[in-house]
Amino acid sequence: MNAVSPICLIDLAPALRWSKSADVADVLRHARLVDGWWRSLPLPRVLDIAGPTWLAHCLARLAVEQWDHLALDEFLPTLRALAVDMDEIAEPVRGSVLATAGGWDQLVTASPAAMRDWGHPDNCGVLEVVSMVTWRAVHPFTRDCAGGPSPSPALMVEAVRTIANWMPASAPEHVHSALAYLTNATGAGDAESVDDGPQQSPATRAIRTLRALRAQRDEEAAEEPAPASSTPPPSPPPTPSLAESLTRRPRSNSLLGPNRTLRRPAFGPPKALRTETPDDDAPPAEAPAGLGEHPLIDLLDQLFRSWGDLERAVAAERLFAADPVSIRVLSDQLRVDIGEIRNAQRTVEEQLLQWLGSPAGAPVTQHLRDISEQLGAATTIDHLISAHPDHPVEVPSLATPLWRVVITLFTDRRLHNGWLVAAEPHQLRWQTRQLVTGGPSITEAGIRLGKLGIRPQALRAWLLSTPGVSVRDGYVVVDESVAMEAPEQTAAFAAGHAMLPQDSPGSTTANGLPIRRRPAVAQPRQEPRLDVTTSARCFRAPDGRWWHRVDVTADHLNGAPVTVPPGYATHLGLQPGRLLCLTAPGADLLVLVWRDQPAFDSLRPLLRRLSAQPGDRVFITVNGDRLDARRLPSADLTDHGPTSKALHLIGYTAPASTEEALEIIARRISEDTDGAPTDPTRLLDLLTKRGDTDIVNELRPTLYAAH
Repeated sequence: MNAVSPICLIDLAPALRWSKSADVADVLRHARLVDGWWRSLPLPRVLDIAGPTWLAHCLARLAVEQWDHLALDEFLPTLRALAVDMDEIAEPVRGSVLATAGGWDQLVTASPAAMRDWGHPDNCGVLEVVSMVTWRAVHPFTRDCAGGPSPSPALMVEAVRTIANWMPASAPEHVHSALAYLTNATGAGDAESVDDGPQQSPATRAIRTLRALRAQRDEEAAEEPAPASSTPPPSPPPTPSLAESLTRRPRSNSLLGPNRTLRRPAFGPPKALRTETPDDDAPPAEAPAGLGEHPLIDLLDQLFRSWGDLERAVAAERLFAADPVSIRVLSDQLRVDIGEIRNAQRTVEEQLLQWLGSPAGAPVTQHLRDISEQLGAATTIDHLISAHPDHPVEVPSLATPLWRVVITLFTDRRLHNGWLVAAEPHQLRWQTRQLVTGGPSITEAGIRLGKLGIRPQALRAWLLSTPGVSVRDGYVVVDESVAMEAPEQTAAFAAGHAMLPQDSPGSTTANGLPIRRRPAVAQPRQEPRLDVTTSARCFRAPDGRWWHRVDVTADHLNGAPVTVPPGYATHLGLQPGRLLCLTAPGADLLVLVWRDQPAFDSLRPLLRRLSAQPGDRVFITVNGDRLDARRLPSADLTDHGPTSKALHLIGYTAPASTEEALEIIARRISEDTDGAPTDPTRLLDLLTKRGDTDIVNELRPTLYAAH
């Protein structure tokens, strides 16, 4: 039976059940896990995503930093039924435990606070000892306990020896310390029995080590009896191209093969940089699914195989990858010019959009519609994977599971902290809190949140991921002491924030995917002004380039979309229903897409590179497919006059008189500097029509006082 354990982390560590999420979130936060996962996500799934090492280290930190007064077997009660032989513990922890606690039973009945007085050796402190204990508590919930293979100690020793042989003496001290720990923990230093001689270099010793390992594998293979067969052995397959080797690379669990058998890793240079042919004794790749078994997989695979090697490599490494490779790194790996990579990516995106809108791509487009409706406004990655039996299946030409492709093709939702959300996340969580006030039951809360598009399968996890919301004895409780700022009152949000309207006919993007819109204010719909000179927060520099100001918020730093005026998007050449891929400083890829309004999917890579903080102002401009940005840090302008504050809003920081400030602002919002409005009243009217009311509010008192 291969059932998934429903046990969550709060069941393993009961102290977490009574703690506030905010108290432990800093330690337990993980980029690929939903907020509050320790209350809702099964432990085996957590371990599949984050790994036992990460989780054990987090538990050790909590035990040492927050619950050091609890004995370890009180913090993790399952330790009471766990018998561990000291010989099963690696050095230097084993020696530290024997020298202090004396044995396993004495160790787990002690608290971290008491351990601080034990006098641990310098190379192994309290946190290191406790992390070993938490690893033993976590390990039974890994897939290994269901019959999976255990890692080979011999291969671990060989890996450490190979690293030691290749690492130069000039490596940083902390790298040498890390290698020394691995050497002691695995016994790799004692395992060296071959005298390589003083004249041999580390590279020579490493090559000899690898040859010896290969010879040993050949001997093992020769000892196995070959099955009788009259069929001649097949000829070896041709050596794959570099692009094929990249697209066939496993995305995760690279040491696990078919039926979770352990593959033998190859220690050496990265595969993309190797020139030799693959090993003859390498394990066979997983056989692709048969044609007809997965129609969606076959359809997408046929599309990707029709592309060239470069386009397919870009799709696998950048477009559909969980951690996209930068253009520069991919250029180095493929030995291709950066410009060719950019051109290939634009070609891939355009072909995808055209294919999804064509009859050939109709089944995939329909699948995206069906899945979008099934998942609702917010869903976890787990629910997406289990929403269709084909989602975990790999697309052979990309070595990428279908669910990763689906996430990329979604145009009505984005990934945010482990959630696929069809609306602005902060706004949706704020609405959630408003709807569940009064302590409704889980059933009643589900009915209320159904108006927001929250489906029953995601209800509990979504509630627990909302700040200040918890579930107790079947009822939803809101802790008002947990602050949560209300979202900005936009025109689309002001009319009614309690529910999402039903999709109306024709409410789709250019490629046919659904768009969810919030109810609009009851007023005549105005067509957007498509002129950059009349677009808010857009200013023309003396060199003729137009810059757009982004007022940075905490949501932007967390990956929220950043809207831009339609006039500025049109100025850049973007049209409704299309997207524009831009290369930012550092070769980061930014996508500007025009759905119901133009917006960057996220500026987080750019904002992080600029070290931006909430309150900063970032000015962006585009030249061709390259985006440039300048950060204007938030500053205390209390002692500055209104004109200085107004100039700060257009990115001008030099001092200027009122008359000079008006002239500068007039030039910055006009295409023709000779026709710039010089009359103060006319200038204020133009700024108001543009939507630059913040500038108007700074200038108006000064102009009134002057007159």
